Formats: sequence, structure tokens, C-alpha cells
Amino acid sequence: MKNDAKTETMNLKNEDAPKAANIPTITPDIVEETNIEIARRRAGRYGSPLKNIADAPCPVCGSQSVSFADNLVFEVVLTGERIVIPNLSGLRCSNCGDFAFDADSSKIINEHTGNKPAGGYECRISTVGAEKLGMYFPKDVLRVMEITKKGKAIVTPLSRRKMMVELYPE
Repeated sequence: MKNDAKTETMNLKNEDAPKAANIPTITPDIVEETNIEIARRRAGRYGSPLKNIADAPCPVCGSQSVSFADNLVFEVVLTGERIVIPNLSGLRCSNCGDFAFDADSSKIINEHTGNKPAGGYECRISTVGAEKLGMYFPKDVLRVMEITKKGKAIVTPLSRRKMMVELYPE
């Protein structure tokens, strides 16, 4: 009896395994397309009006450490699809890590995300104690937004049904 249950469990595991045909293969054509896209992005950033900025004041932390960066990554999850766009340019604070994309990078981001509907995540609200409520965020939100236990958040009510949450590193 135990052998039958064990064999049945093994068969289920084999059925769940991805088939070789379903695993994407990186072909030389895909590599060439990626290289062309990276070259196109790099060609556009040399004209960026932000490229000469160094040691500017940071609007988040106030330090004089905002400089041009050409290795920014945009990452977002829209309606269950994870979109990652590397090699973008803009400004980054070396003190707090806050960053902003330049106009060329913003156009690239819009090309890849502009026609996709924004999705949302459901968060649970529960009692924390002493007449306080807490929210539990899904793992994807925590990862993409880099939310940690030591971070701070400012909550601004916009209406009875909407609020804005701004995150600040600790």
C-alpha cells in the first residue's frame, strides 16, 4: 500500500515538472536583439542633459550626493506580468539610493508599460493592538518596492477610499 502511494506521489511530481518544449531557449537572434536594444539605449544617453550632474542635493535625504547614473533598473509588476528594464539612465543619490529616470529612459519605460493596464494587489488589514490597524503586503510588493521592517512610511489620505504611501529608508 505504501509503495502505491509513493509511486502515485512521484508520478504527480513528474507531471508538474516543465516539459523541455516549454522552457525558453536563448537563441543567437535573441542575444543580437538584446545587444541592439542596449546599444540603442546607450546611444541616446550621451545627449542626456543630466550627464554632467554630480553632487547635487537629494530631495529625499538632503545630502549632496545625487549624480548621473547609467545603470538604473526599472522593475514593476503589472497585472501579474513582471517587467524588468535594465541599463537605464537618470539620477541616483548615493546616500539614500533614491533615483529618477531621465527623459529618454522614461520614453523606453512608457514603450514597454504604457499599453498595459495597471494591476493591484489585495492587502489584508488586521488589528495590531491598542486601537491600531496594520496592513500585510504581498511578497511581490515587498520585493519590487524594497520594503523592509526598518523602513518608514508616510501615509497621506486622499479621499475616504484612497491614500498615498511614501516610503523612506531608515
